[in-house]
Amino acid sequence: MTVPSLAAWALRWRPGASSPSSARDRGPDSAFWSYLGWAAPAGAAFATLSAVAGAAFRDRPTVFGALVVGAVVMVPLLFRGIATRVRAFLDAAVAERESLRAELDAAQKAKEELRSLAYHDDLTGLPNRSLLYDRLGLAITQSRREASHLAVLFLDLDHFKAVNDSLGHGSGDRLLVEFADRVRSSVRAGDTVARFGGDEFIVLLDSVTGAEDAARVAAKVRDAVRAPFRFEGHEVRVEASAGVSVYPGDGTSPDELLRVADAAMYRDKQRAATPGPGALSPPVVTDDETNEVN
Repeated sequence: MTVPSLAAWALRWRPGASSPSSARDRGPDSAFWSYLGWAAPAGAAFATLSAVAGAAFRDRPTVFGALVVGAVVMVPLLFRGIATRVRAFLDAAVAERESLRAELDAAQKAKEELRSLAYHDDLTGLPNRSLLYDRLGLAITQSRREASHLAVLFLDLDHFKAVNDSLGHGSGDRLLVEFADRVRSSVRAGDTVARFGGDEFIVLLDSVTGAEDAARVAAKVRDAVRAPFRFEGHEVRVEASAGVSVYPGDGTSPDELLRVADAAMYRDKQRAATPGPGALSPPVVTDDETNEVN
């Protein structure tokens, strides 16, 4: 690039295209660079013209001095332009990186939400049938490796349909949610409580000594369920039937253990429904305020 063309470029280039007054309003640093943006091209043009004139008259000191002045005036502007472009490039790269990170975080969150929806019950938040089979299979493998026992507790709410019919499905859903909470609070933190479907729930008990341990857990759950459920101005009392199966005596696969526990639960339900002492009765629904049976 020749000296005249460099001067012409300097005269055309005005950083920010802002006036000194507007630059002064933005602060001393912006005002300085704005004034420099106006003065530097003019100084470079003047130095260039001086150099041309000195060259025409063969005045070497004048030519040399003019070139030095032009270089001193233009070099800060050139460096500032390069630094501005480098900073803009780096800012764009950082912004793009942050945008990609936000997109990855959103995608990971959506993936976790979809996984949760696929393996958990929408109403109670408990593991669903698919996740129960996965955990039960892993528990069987671990029990086989350690030569230990595990138990499956099959629970079913008695006369749940009567609650839906008398109070509506909304109250029935509330009953299922509170029942799930009571079952979870009745077992150990490491045990799995799952909703098998409808009003049926499964409790997977790891590392038990035998059926006696599972029977004690079933009794604890029943005691928790016997306490009245209160919602929407009503008090509901229900019972739960339970059946137990123990690995490896009652089965060595998830299907076998669930089938044996299901059959035991139905025997318990039929025994409770048989007329006589301790017979199972429909749920009692009372009003909290009047205490009258609906």
